[in-house]
Amino acid sequence: MGLALLASACIADAASAQGVVETYGPLQNAVDVPRPYAIPLPPNANPRPQWEVGTRYWWSEGSTRFDINSSRLDPALYGSPTSTLTYDGVTGNSLEFFMSVRNETDTFFKGFVGGGWLGGGSLDDEDFFAGQVKFSDTYSEIDGEGSVYVTLDVGQDFQVGHGGNLVISPFVGFNYWQESIDAYGSRCTMGLVDGRQCGFPAGTYGVPSGTKVINNKSMWSSLRLGTEITARLLNRVTFRGDAAILPAAYLLNEDSHYLRPDLGPTPNVEDSGTGWGYQLEGELKIDVDDNWTVGAGVRYWYAETGGISEFIESRTEVDLQDFTSERFGVFGNVSYRFSTF
Repeated sequence: MGLALLASACIADAASAQGVVETYGPLQNAVDVPRPYAIPLPPNANPRPQWEVGTRYWWSEGSTRFDINSSRLDPALYGSPTSTLTYDGVTGNSLEFFMSVRNETDTFFKGFVGGGWLGGGSLDDEDFFAGQVKFSDTYSEIDGEGSVYVTLDVGQDFQVGHGGNLVISPFVGFNYWQESIDAYGSRCTMGLVDGRQCGFPAGTYGVPSGTKVINNKSMWSSLRLGTEITARLLNRVTFRGDAAILPAAYLLNEDSHYLRPDLGPTPNVEDSGTGWGYQLEGELKIDVDDNWTVGAGVRYWYAETGGISEFIESRTEVDLQDFTSERFGVFGNVSYRFSTF
């Protein structure tokens, strides 16, 4: 009887334990570990691409003009100005590499380096006695050399439009602009007494057109203060404008007169001065996809100064007046944009 009761109790306990396991089993007490999932990164502080690199072709036409005033050496003999040289209609074909970099705080660095070929155009060289009596006026053809230029800027983006549609970016930078021009031949433009001037008859070449007579090399080094404006006009169309003033533009200009042995070895005349200028640029850009962009625009550069003109061999200094350089043209470019964070 006792054994029967004991067996019944064991069976009941086993059944009860099984019920507990089924009701409160270990699977019910296990820790619920969620499946792993990707944690989204915080939004980029600058929605614009952080890197842009590209190439550009710039076709342009420019001029260089300056006066040399020797009247303080002998006011009774020399005019004011004494000589006026005008290099006009000089065309340029340039290739550039450009880039821009922006970080998380919208600070940017941008710049480009380029160079190319110059040709076409003419040199008009006029000389005056006192009272501005013209005693020489010659014409030469431009054929060769080239240009080299570099621009480097650093600045800050400020988004003033909804969703980054309008960005204003003030900057400070540096520009170096060099042009070297070769002139060939010398034709007398107009005559004075007995139809003669320049030492040979008017309308004729005193120096054959294939003979190099002069090289002019102008080198500007300038501080840039400006602003870039970027405005998204359509979903894939953006306007970019860049305007900079050159509050300090230093000029070093070298003249090499190849047929003037009396002036000594070339370069035999050196001009220098510090002036000012400005540079303007506007462009429309089209996004081909998320990375590739094509663009086209216009560019204008201008700089001017006065200073000193030195004849190196004789160490004679005269006044340099109204030295101006300008260049205007159109460009097209292609670029690749990407982000690294």
